[in-house]
Amino acid sequence: MKRREIPGCFAEVGIAPPPRKLLGRPAGPAVDVLEGAVLARCPSCRNTFSTDRPGRQDCPVCGKPLVVPEPPAAPPTPGDLAPEPAGTPWERRAELGFFTAWMQTLQQALLEPGKLFASARLDRGAAQLGFAVLNTSVFWALGQLLERPLLMGQRDQLRRILEGMSGNPDVAPVVQRLLEAQLQAGSPSWVVALALLTPVFTFLLLYVNAALTHGIAVILGQAKRGFPATFAACAYACAPLALLAVPACGSIVGLIWLVALTAVGMKVTHRISTTGAAASVLAPYFVLCCLMLAAFGTLTLALRRAVGQP
Repeated sequence: MKRREIPGCFAEVGIAPPPRKLLGRPAGPAVDVLEGAVLARCPSCRNTFSTDRPGRQDCPVCGKPLVVPEPPAAPPTPGDLAPEPAGTPWERRAELGFFTAWMQTLQQALLEPGKLFASARLDRGAAQLGFAVLNTSVFWALGQLLERPLLMGQRDQLRRILEGMSGNPDVAPVVQRLLEAQLQAGSPSWVVALALLTPVFTFLLLYVNAALTHGIAVILGQAKRGFPATFAACAYACAPLALLAVPACGSIVGLIWLVALTAVGMKVTHRISTTGAAASVLAPYFVLCCLMLAAFGTLTLALRRAVGQP
């Protein structure tokens, strides 16, 4: 019989043959029961006896007290040994500096999204919200400044069309109001008002997007790490909205990139499959597209009826 000595002041313990699992017993031993019998040697009379519990007890031969040590704790699993993420550059902006952290976060989000999302901490929701709001607001305002001189000719053309329609009784008032609204949207007062409201809109839309995405993930069984993981994915996925600074097609490309980056973020932060991440992200946009098509069809039908077309 093989023996093993465990250091202790009062007893020497040897391992008995491996225990057999009994039906009806729990998979793990109780706190005061060893996982199978061990051999303890009394330090007084040097006799060996079998016991199935650790702690203080009396030698069954000489009656002297002794202590059987508890078995060593089970080694930690590899998951327990995983270090806490260091945080994204934006979450370490106090260390890196504001501008450097912002630029590094943008670079990783656009070129190395897996690295960015893997380093995101789930307890930094406020910092992630700040990144999304700042990034969207700054580049939207920059895009408005660059777009105004480029679209000046288009606004002048709309103004001339509106002036020509003002005296035409055949043009429906609905069309005139639409042209007037589009013309007013480019005025300096509207641009300033929208610039001030952009952080509020970004705040609301980010939470709505995260809530819808997380809700679909919960329904599909893909929300493995809770809402903070979904929020981190949606917040850092706003990085492609830097393309809002590019006139014309920048906003369209940025939105498409945002959807793709959200799927990457969901996969990494929740540690799920590509299919599960794509389904969780695309389902809300599919519903949104259906609603927009229905609204567009309703508006088109109303305009045709307003101008007298069948």
